[in-house]
Amino acid sequence: MKIILIPLLVLAPLCMAATRLQCPGVPHVNTMNACRSACGTKFMYDLCIDAMRSGGIDPSLSHMEEATVYAILAANQTSASYRDTLEALRIQLQQNTSLSGPERDAYGGCQQDYVAAVNSIDLIYVTSLPNCFFGGLAGEYRKGMTSIENCRDRMLAPWLNRPPLYPLVERDRNKVVLAYFLGSLLGI
Repeated sequence: MKIILIPLLVLAPLCMAATRLQCPGVPHVNTMNACRSACGTKFMYDLCIDAMRSGGIDPSLSHMEEATVYAILAANQTSASYRDTLEALRIQLQQNTSLSGPERDAYGGCQQDYVAAVNSIDLIYVTSLPNCFFGGLAGEYRKGMTSIENCRDRMLAPWLNRPPLYPLVERDRNKVVLAYFLGSLLGI
C-alpha cells in the first residue's frame, strides 16, 4: 500500500496543478525556453531539462506550460529528494555504529537542517505555488538553500573525510537552486 500511495501523493498534485493553474501574469513557455531563461550555465540547463523529462513534461518546442508548472515540478522533485536524504541520515544515525563522534554530530546537525529545508520547500510546493501566492517565495527558497548549505558545510569540515552522504547533499543543493531559478520565472 505504501509503495502505491507515495507515487500517487507525489504525482496527483502536479497533474491537478498542470490542468488548473492560471496564475495572473505568469507566462506560458515551452520547456527549453523555461530552462534557458532560468538557468545561466550548461550544467543547470541540462539538470533542468532532465528534471522536466523525468517529471513527464513534454520537451517539444510546440508544447507550452504555464511557468508555474515548471516551478511546481522542480519543488516537488526537491521535496522528494530532501526526504530521501533525510531518511538516509536517519538510517546512518540509527544503524551505523561505526560513525565517529564528529560524524555523528555532523549527521545529527544535518538532520535538523533537512527538517528546516523540507518545511521550506513544502510550503512552496504545497501551499504557495498551487495557490499563486508568490510573495515571500524568494526568501523561502533561500531559507531552504541555506539549510542545505549548512549541512554541506558540516560535511566538508576538515575532520571529516567526505562522508558517503555528501553526494546526496550536493545533489539536493543543485535541486533547490534549480527550483529557485524556475521560481524566478514567476517574478519572485
